[in-house]
Amino acid sequence: MHILGRGTIFDARTAPSEARFCTFPSLACTESGRLIVSFRTGSAKDSADEDCRVMASDDRGATWQTIFTGFGDVPPGRGRIRCLGITAACRGRLIGSLGWVDRSDPTLPLFNPQTEGILPTKVLFVESRDSGRFWPAPREVALLPHTGNAVTGAILSLKNGALALPYEAWKEYGDPDPARHHASLRISADGGATWPELGIVAHDPAGRLLYWDQRLSVDPETGELIAMFWTHDREAGRDLDIHSAAGSPDGRRWSQPASTGIAGQICAPLALDGGRVFAAYVHRHHPPSLRAILSDDCGRTWTAADELVFYEKKAGGESGMHGQRDFADYWADMSIWTFGHPAPLLLPDGDIMVAYYAGDETAMGIHWVRIGLDVPLAES
Repeated sequence: MHILGRGTIFDARTAPSEARFCTFPSLACTESGRLIVSFRTGSAKDSADEDCRVMASDDRGATWQTIFTGFGDVPPGRGRIRCLGITAACRGRLIGSLGWVDRSDPTLPLFNPQTEGILPTKVLFVESRDSGRFWPAPREVALLPHTGNAVTGAILSLKNGALALPYEAWKEYGDPDPARHHASLRISADGGATWPELGIVAHDPAGRLLYWDQRLSVDPETGELIAMFWTHDREAGRDLDIHSAAGSPDGRRWSQPASTGIAGQICAPLALDGGRVFAAYVHRHHPPSLRAILSDDCGRTWTAADELVFYEKKAGGESGMHGQRDFADYWADMSIWTFGHPAPLLLPDGDIMVAYYAGDETAMGIHWVRIGLDVPLAES
């Protein structure tokens, strides 16, 4: 792998105060070759004024224009949209998974350190028919019995034509009972009108291992799924190596998550032809960085010697990366980490673009890097 180019999508350093902290990028490419990116904006990494912006590029990422400024209050005075995962469909149509958070009391943080629950949330489905310029009223995806839910990526188009919406379940703000974490899918066979089927991607019944922030990809040849997880050992108070699991093409059956041997947190796989998998992941240990790694056997093993560092923090370490860590402190750390959430996309010419957020304690913007593969896809 090698870096072909890089650039900035949104420079938060010059943005208004309510858009100085940007995170959660999602990247798509339409049939015309237009690049579309969505991302969270806010006056802090956890703030009641958060929203989602959509930008587009028609020149391979050289320049970007805002085409949608945000959803505002949904409904007025009640909630805000925290993230928007976008997936390109046919004829300029985009489908999106929205994460909604109850912000009716703007003084409350997302995470309750006493109960370890999160503010009330909803997952919504939305469609744009003009490549992201207009997003009509979204529809809620019913997720009961799960509560404390968060969107964990863009909607997947499965081999059988169904849609799969990835999310994780935790618990709500005031719930005193122990949380039961699930990495899950909701599956729709009617284009997103209904989402009746539940698929459990990963869950530890004992509650010790937490498979956070699942990221998934569909094998372009077999339709099989791969999921990768930021994995945390609750009892030991520390992160484990990134884990992965293999799923059936319909999203119903999953292998037990297994360690990849990669030390990192959020890891986004991108399944390629010939059984290869590209993965972009967050490495917060020294040196703090964003990295790309390849597998030639559907994610069973990874070639660490060929790993590519495509972003490195300029100075200092990242909070919470040394020794045992109290669980509540992890949530505090998340509000001050200054880079992360890589989102990879295979481009029509075979290169890979990764969008990510990066900055400092004053502003965090959205950036891209274009990565070439040493072996062309046609020869894999």
